[in-house]
Formats: sequence, structure tokens, C-alpha cells
Amino acid sequence: MAALLALFAGFATSFVFHFPPTLTAQPTTVGNGVTIHLETVAAISDAIAFPRPEDPHPDWVSYLPTTVLKVPANSVVTISIDQEDGASGLRNPYWAKAQGIIGGTFHMSYFDDTGAPQVGDFSELPDPTSLGHSFAIPDLGVFVPLLGISDAAPAGSHNEITFSFKTGKAGIFRWQCFVPCGAGSIYGNGNAMSAFGYMQGTLVVQ
Repeated sequence: MAALLALFAGFATSFVFHFPPTLTAQPTTVGNGVTIHLETVAAISDAIAFPRPEDPHPDWVSYLPTTVLKVPANSVVTISIDQEDGASGLRNPYWAKAQGIIGGTFHMSYFDDTGAPQVGDFSELPDPTSLGHSFAIPDLGVFVPLLGISDAAPAGSHNEITFSFKTGKAGIFRWQCFVPCGAGSIYGNGNAMSAFGYMQGTLVVQ
């Protein structure tokens, strides 16, 4: 009985009560805003900016280094994402449009279909099948499509997507990826897509 209780306690601690660490936004060098740097990867074992060698699911797609983000209330938050995964595509082209971000556009440094580097500002991605992931905070009306990295891009490179949005009053808001990219699961919506700490998390506004 004692052994069974010990096993159960270990399970509960490891799986039920385990939460990703919190990433606190850093103040910008100019103005009163804050910044957050994230990385999206096809497999955690391939991470460049934020390696997570002890993760129990090294082959899962994920946002790194964590999915619990802390930002101040009534502030401008700028998020920069190193997008290193290929395209998965959307089932609903509507989500290829940016929403709820300052200026209505996101800045992107990326590689085109020939592998040439490009830079530009976008309000949407014209080809919904080119999305690798997305960053969405439904309760704040924020949605940003993340271009999948081109097959012609140099090895070890990434697309960098930067955007800003405003927070209001304090609260905890769920955010997630809306691109079904959980390989090996039914319709791509299982494993990493349905597990807290991989392709979904919380924005803690305080």
C-alpha cells in the first residue's frame, strides 16, 4: 500500500501539479513597453534559441522556452518569435489575417521560395497553406499568423515575426496556436496541441 501511494504521489506531482515556468516580459529600451522572445520548433530536440534537453516529449512541436507569460497591465507588449517549423496550413483561411495588433501589421524577416532573405510588414499571409503556426489570445482579440519556413531556407535559419498589442486590466488569458500541427494525432489536434506547456499557455496580466 505504501509503495502504491508513493507511486501515485509521484504521478500527481509530475503530471497533475506540474506547470511550465513563468517567463516575465522585459522592459524595452525606449518607452514604457515590454518585450518577450519566443521560439517555435517542429521538435523540441531541434531547438536553437531555447534548448529543453530534459523534456519528456523531444519530438513534439512546441513554443519555447515556456508558455506561461507574465506582462504588466495597461501596457504595450512586443513579441518576437523565431519561427523554425515548416508549413502546416490552415483549414480556415480566415485565420491567415492578423487581428488585434498595433497598426494592424506584423513585421517579418523570412526566406522566400528561392531561399532568398526578405523583409516586410504584413496584415495577412496571402497563402493560408503557408502557415507554420499562429499566436492567438482569443479574449484579447489577438491573432497573428506565423509563416512556415521555406524548404529552400538555409539550414539552421528561422523566420522572425514581431508584433505588438496592448493589455488592459489585470487577468489571466489563455493563448494558443490554431494551426493543427500535432503530428501523429487525429486531425493534428492531439498531443502537443492539447497539452498545456507546448502549443498553448496563459498570459498573466498584472
